[in-house]
Amino acid sequence: MSSAHEGRLPLDKLLVLSTTAFLTILTETMPAAVMPAMAEGLKQSPAGIGLLVSVYALASAAAAIPIVALTRTLPRKPLYIALVLSFAIANTITALSSSYALTLASRVVAGLAAGIIWPVICGYAMRLVAAENMGRAVAITLAGSTVAMVAGLPLGTALGDLLGWRYSYGLLSLVALLVIAWVLACVPPAPGEHAQARASIRVVVRTPGLRPILLATLCAILAHYTLYTYMAPLAQALRLPRGTAQGLLLFGAGALVGVLMAGRLVDQRQRTLAMTALTCTAIMMLILSADPHLVLACVALFAWGTSFGVMPTIFQSATGRVATGNAELATAMLVTIYNLGIFGGGAMGGLLLGTSSVAGLELFSLISVCLSLAVVAKSVRHAFPGQPASSV
Repeated sequence: MSSAHEGRLPLDKLLVLSTTAFLTILTETMPAAVMPAMAEGLKQSPAGIGLLVSVYALASAAAAIPIVALTRTLPRKPLYIALVLSFAIANTITALSSSYALTLASRVVAGLAAGIIWPVICGYAMRLVAAENMGRAVAITLAGSTVAMVAGLPLGTALGDLLGWRYSYGLLSLVALLVIAWVLACVPPAPGEHAQARASIRVVVRTPGLRPILLATLCAILAHYTLYTYMAPLAQALRLPRGTAQGLLLFGAGALVGVLMAGRLVDQRQRTLAMTALTCTAIMMLILSADPHLVLACVALFAWGTSFGVMPTIFQSATGRVATGNAELATAMLVTIYNLGIFGGGAMGGLLLGTSSVAGLELFSLISVCLSLAVVAKSVRHAFPGQPASSV
């Protein structure tokens, strides 16, 4: 891992980590991309196909902390390859399966692998670079997940329409095999933790600054996914000419800008970036709830996406900085919180939409992001200090 002591970033290695993040998110969201055709092929309702996304997220949340704790002593590169191979196998089973139960089981396997792979790739990103470049490395790694949301999902839909939904999953299996070859070629070996040096889950969760990071993350992700999950009714309320597709495109384009901003600024301006992103989200929620003019609504969706694109890098780099030697287990906790936030946001949004209008979702998102902002504002000592991470 000599790259950790070099000034330049090892882009070839970071790009394979980013491609893995792309594969992980696309595997999670593919049922949504091919929902009508997949529902017909498996003789299920759209809700049954939507459950495949929820099961993946819940399996990921359930697996992250206990399995990462159990696998901390294993060499990282073989574990990395085994996890990507799990994606290849799970997606191949999904592509070939005509049984909903078997498909559901394959999604559980993929979700379990996802819960472990996020800490592994983020841990690699932090090991590959010097401390002052950790945020940039994490941003490059997590950029793959944003690209998957912006471009991967529409691509999966287009392939499903052109070739059939089974070919979309087959292509994901091929991508997984290519990632394995790439890992074998350029990712260096990395040891696991020494058994004697392993901190317990209880000790890690008590790391100064970690609990405020996890709480701020939960509130922020709840705020975003309560509304983002229901982009269709939001787009209708905003009277977007091209409906949901336009809303997702504006949000996604903003998210890509946010990832680029995070990569440039997070190592030197982490606290400022966190406060600005959360404040921007709160302002955008107010604008979206005020029945804005079409142009202002489009600007607000883009700015909301930008603020969201910044946040995964902020929370991950903050976690890695405070947890130091226990970064992978701390990241597993972050993954669990993130997935619970996604699941909780979808559930809360559905509940609110059933009893009120989109305005109820916007109000809940505003309250939730303000709580996250309050946690960040208060956490000046460990979690979100004002000075650069390298000087802490």
